[in-house]
Amino acid sequence: MSLCYYFVHLDTHQCNKSIHDSRHLLLCMAPVKFVSDTRSKGEKVDVKRDLEKIFEDFRWTIKGIVDKNRKIHPIPKIPQVVTGIFELFGKEKIIQLAKKKYQCKIIEGGSREYPDITLFGGRLGRKKIAVEIKTARRDPERPGRTSRMSLGSCAGYFLHPNKKMAGCRFPYGSYSEHWVVGCIYDWDESADSLGMVSNVEVIVHPKWKIASRSTATGDTAAIGSIVDISDLRGGKGEFASEKEFEDYWRNRGSRYQR
Repeated sequence: MSLCYYFVHLDTHQCNKSIHDSRHLLLCMAPVKFVSDTRSKGEKVDVKRDLEKIFEDFRWTIKGIVDKNRKIHPIPKIPQVVTGIFELFGKEKIIQLAKKKYQCKIIEGGSREYPDITLFGGRLGRKKIAVEIKTARRDPERPGRTSRMSLGSCAGYFLHPNKKMAGCRFPYGSYSEHWVVGCIYDWDESADSLGMVSNVEVIVHPKWKIASRSTATGDTAAIGSIVDISDLRGGKGEFASEKEFEDYWRNRGSRYQR
């Protein structure tokens, strides 16, 4: 049986449609508008500035899922589902940016593959850039703090940066830059699909600048982010340099080596 669904946005009358997965899931999203790039081709690319610009008005506008009979169903109140929706529409913005401004090659990662998006070539030159979209809920019991974002594994491909390994599209060490687009939001489980996520704030930093010395969840190989919102905004993680970050987490990652 073929299932046909749409994500419905607030005040959206037009949408872009694309096939998603083997069940022919159709996703409906608000069109993304971009201003033509008038910068000189010789101007240095500023990935942080460009990502911050396209996410400055990022909002949760999902009202539900519409089936082919136009019946609206609520979005499941499951963290992984919310994260998946942020990733879906976040990728759309990044891909549009890459096509319009960077004229570069774009490779999307798989569901369990690092990174979410790989960019290289075009105006980026020989650099290979990794972009990940992450989410964190504000903690109502600890004002000014969030849940901990998972910044990827410290084992496997991270532990062996010069090898092509499962879980990473290219050898980890072949990436010149590793960016995280972090979506911080308020959560209200009692609200409807449109209201359950609100007050979205997006931070953009190199991964090492928001990394902590704690795992994301328990005794796992997942690198955890810092949780103080002010520090997340400022990129004030627990490491003084990318090398210190990588040395620390590769030492931790060796515990998980098989």
